[in-house]
Parts: sequence; C-alpha cells; structure tokens
Amino acid sequence: MNQMMSLDVSKATIDESDLIFDLWIGSAKWLISKGIDQWDPNHFDVNQVRDCFEKGYELFLARRNGEVVGTCLICWSDAIWKELDHDDAGYIHRFAVSRRHAGFGIGRQLLQWAEDYIKDQGKHTIRLDCMLDNPRLNQYYQECGYAYVREFRWDNGWRANLYEKK
Repeated sequence: MNQMMSLDVSKATIDESDLIFDLWIGSAKWLISKGIDQWDPNHFDVNQVRDCFEKGYELFLARRNGEVVGTCLICWSDAIWKELDHDDAGYIHRFAVSRRHAGFGIGRQLLQWAEDYIKDQGKHTIRLDCMLDNPRLNQYYQECGYAYVREFRWDNGWRANLYEKK
C-alpha cells in the first residue's frame, strides 16, 4: 500500500503554463494509448493554457516534495450545464495527474482539495464532467461520491456525463 503524502496545491501563474500543458499532454497521450477518446493530444497547445488564464479561470498546480504532480482548473460557470448552470456551483475541469505519479492517491487528494476550495468560496455544489465512453473515469467519479445528473451531447458526436456533489 502506498503511503499518502500531503500535496501542496497553489494557484498557478501564467508563467507556469508550460507545466500545465505538459500535464494535459501527458494525460491525453495516456488516454489515447488506452483507446479512450477523452482528450486528443493534437487538440492542445500551450496557448490554450494561457487563454484559460486570460478568461479568468483559476488553474492550480499540485506538488509533492516540490515536484509538480497534478493540475486542475476551477471555474464558476459552465455552458454545457445549460439551464442547470447556477451561481452556487463550482466546476472542476482539466483534472490531470502526472502519469509518473499515478497510483499514489494524488488524484483523490487533488479532487478533495478542489472540492474544499470550492466550498471555501461559499459554493455548495461541485460539478465536473467526463466522456461517456470512459467507463473507468465515470466509475472513479461515482466512487468519489459524485452523482450522475445527465448526459450532454456535442454536435460532433462526443458525449459526456455530467456529475455533481453537494
């Protein structure tokens, strides 16, 4: 059993965009290698990270012993929730853990940190989504206490499940 070590999570700066980008690309490549059409590595470029900062999204980096091991993005509105989008929710996106650090409980710790952060901002609902065709990730979020809300479909055929926790 792996010993749980504490994470140091802090708000990222635009100067750390390359670190975030590397985590996104690493996760995207790993997903593709597993046959999971969740994130396309060809879809990402470092300017997307910078755009997130410019749009006012909050990006965070998790470190363990000073080494970057994960990232997530938190925003306060999400269009895919449509009429269910509301001011009492925080939305977790671009949740990624370094593949070199997989299996050490970092994902659960980072997810718990994000949930606590959202609650500390006065919100009572935590929301996230993942591709419908990724059964393991859907199961993971349910195991973490998230309840299925509904399916969302994009025009290009992609389908995602929307989850929330109160």
